Amino acid sequence: MSKLLQSDALLFSALFNERGVLASLVVTQVIAVVLAFAPNTQGDIWLRLGVISLFLHLTVLSSTSALYLFKRFLQKRTDVFQLTLFFTSFLLFTCIYSVLFSHFAFDINKADTLIYFVLRNCLTVFLLAALFVQFLFIYTEKEQQTKALSRAELDALQARIRPHFLYNSLNTAAELTHHDADAAEQAILALAALSQAAMRSGKSVLLNDEITLSKQYVALETWRFGERLKVDWQIPNELPILHIPCLTLQPLIENAVCHGVETSESGAIINVELHITTGYITMIVTNPITITNNQTRPNNGMALDNIRQRLNIYYKNKAQLVITNKNDVFRVKVIIPKHNTESSL
Repeated sequence: MSKLLQSDALLFSALFNERGVLASLVVTQVIAVVLAFAPNTQGDIWLRLGVISLFLHLTVLSSTSALYLFKRFLQKRTDVFQLTLFFTSFLLFTCIYSVLFSHFAFDINKADTLIYFVLRNCLTVFLLAALFVQFLFIYTEKEQQTKALSRAELDALQARIRPHFLYNSLNTAAELTHHDADAAEQAILALAALSQAAMRSGKSVLLNDEITLSKQYVALETWRFGERLKVDWQIPNELPILHIPCLTLQPLIENAVCHGVETSESGAIINVELHITTGYITMIVTNPITITNNQTRPNNGMALDNIRQRLNIYYKNKAQLVITNKNDVFRVKVIIPKHNTESSL
């Protein structure tokens, strides 16, 4: 058996998701079929298969349900304690259902026969539980390797984030020190917040904090562009407590500023929409297209590809980033699921 994994998480948490429950039922049924069609069995095979299937499924589901109820308690315990309780739960329910089935299904009255029946069932379930544990270790090791790879890819993508406004913002703050000390201080604080956010690769933040960060970025660029930059915020007044990956909305607005405002002599209005439905968070950022062939910025679209890759890693390809270019309006729509928004790689 694989060595115990050093982790603060629940060792057998994979049993509690949809795939884990389905896998448990399938493996249990396979073992029931093997036992029912074993050589030298007496009586009706199909009736035997039904009884064995019912017994094993009740034992596995009851044990898994009990472990699920105590998962918060188990998460704070050592791996050895978790495994001990795992096997204890399976063996305890095996004994309970063995006694019940001995009276109602097999009509066992003799004490020695009952003890043999219970011990045989305990051995069978113990081997079944050991098989589950082995598969769980393999699954956990693979999941940790996948997360480590995703973590490395995410770090590499995050390292490519080089806010082009960094030097411009520093120059803006330097100029403001001669004219408005308070504004210069606010600009430096906003720049510090953006720099800190750039270092939180793969971490989740509150949706409200991401919007605040985006507004700080807009404030920075407003000191630079003045009246040329206008943003129409279409955001609900009250936001629910939801988590999203750090730097999800801000780069979308930055892209709109780069290609909609900076290249335009008259400026532009950027529209920022936020919609929250039952299962998804939708962000829409639009800006007019003002780029000419001579004004096209190098690496145009790299930022959006970076965002798409980071979201795919974070949400395991369940997020969407849709780009449309129609009627001289550039539109970026990001759709991310609300579930699993508090996790991080």
